[in-house]
Amino acid sequence: MLLEIDIPEGAAGPAGRTAPGRRDVVVAVAAAALLTAASYGLGIAAGWISGVEWLEALAVATSYASTALCIVQRRFNYVFGAVSTALYAALFFRHGLVASAFLNVYLTPQLVYGWVRWRRDDQTRPVTWLVHDKKWIPAYLGVTVVAYLGGAWLVGLLDGQLAWADSAILAGSILAQLLLDNKRIETWFVWIAVNVIAVWTYFTAGLVVAGLQYVIFIGTAVLGFIAWLRATR
Repeated sequence: MLLEIDIPEGAAGPAGRTAPGRRDVVVAVAAAALLTAASYGLGIAAGWISGVEWLEALAVATSYASTALCIVQRRFNYVFGAVSTALYAALFFRHGLVASAFLNVYLTPQLVYGWVRWRRDDQTRPVTWLVHDKKWIPAYLGVTVVAYLGGAWLVGLLDGQLAWADSAILAGSILAQLLLDNKRIETWFVWIAVNVIAVWTYFTAGLVVAGLQYVIFIGTAVLGFIAWLRATR
């Protein structure tokens, strides 16, 4: 199973890169817990929400942990990502965000592909620019268009809400995840665009803490781009 993974203490790879150890996971989990608690504190203090929705809290926290590990190119981000997407799928179905729910249903098994594609941290794929490998651009664009049209169809079929925005989140996230799995630096540009749309969408749908998370994700996407850009030099 994907979740049954030993976490080494920190052996160095052949290139001198330290493998992900317990410290990486502990730091990511601690940061995730603090950010989730801060989001709820802000939401309650501002009167936007009245209490904790535990499904949302767990989805948000595991997503933060996944993002933190992704920025530093740790393969273990996929474990937290798989848990987060499963939780978010249930949360979005509950709130009528059909395309976002199906997105997370789709992303959960795709993370298995990402886990394999990413490789071990001491043998990981290098960060590259998609614009330097243009033959793949039509394929990425095609997937994005099909995903958007499919998302819009699902929202209409199941009488969901916020069709254009929800479908844009679905299509953009699929594109961004594919770019991420192949360690294309453009993934962060797409995530920034997705996060901006998600902030408006989730606030409008009443998912305040999820919306606040995507405000923070705009910043983490910028940090991710900077970190990956340095890795290309």
